[in-house]
Amino acid sequence: MGLGTTIRDFRKQRGLTLQALSDQLGVSCSFLSAVEREVKKPSVAMVKKLSDVLNISPTYLFGGGSDKVYGEKIRFIRVGRSLSVEELGELSGIPVENIQAYERGITEPDLETLECLAEALSVTVRYFLEKSADTLSIGARIRKEREKLGMTGIALAEKANISPAMVSQLENDQAEPSLDTLENVASALGVSVCYFLLEQEDVENLISSLNPDVLSLLGDPRVQAVLRAIRDFESGDLKFVLNFIQFFKRNRALLGSNGRLKE
Repeated sequence: MGLGTTIRDFRKQRGLTLQALSDQLGVSCSFLSAVEREVKKPSVAMVKKLSDVLNISPTYLFGGGSDKVYGEKIRFIRVGRSLSVEELGELSGIPVENIQAYERGITEPDLETLECLAEALSVTVRYFLEKSADTLSIGARIRKEREKLGMTGIALAEKANISPAMVSQLENDQAEPSLDTLENVASALGVSVCYFLLEQEDVENLISSLNPDVLSLLGDPRVQAVLRAIRDFESGDLKFVLNFIQFFKRNRALLGSNGRLKE
């Protein structure tokens, strides 16, 4: 299913007319119609706005590449809940082989399946559908992936069929790529175009991914007192606390219940 068809389907699911959605996007009704018929492609800015207006992740707009994102999230939460694939299958009513295929990125779950998995894993379906990634600009992500591959800007330009000057402009956030250009760059770097469109994970999604035992601790007045105290910390104080947490995790077996090294 193409991008335009997906946009049309989600627009109808949200009960929006072509005119209503085009008004929210700030584009003409005829242009949106052309996008839905896949005669024209939307800009990167329009894709991001579509994601916000339709309240879905860019990964769900682009059928390709989204399955891996879902698979990683499903497995991450399942392991965090200490559930086997068989146990998750029993809780959700979804065949074990399907869950395994989702986690491996072989197939992609539909929205109804995601809702079943979300209920079984005690998370909101938004955890699977909404945005999650580092707060890096498109340009910073392009440079990061290029350097990870040991690729020069000229090599990337040749592989993506764009000019070296365009690569430089993109990486320095001096130009916004068209969707075609971004798809070419993503293909050249071996990543999904969705990687460049995702934004920072919000607090609700982070909380929904916590282990139930940890989540229940947030209601403990003592834990809330600690959080209130941390709220007023300066950066140096917070770094000290975070360093101590890392020390504790590394030396947990050697520490007694009072936090001191065992003799």
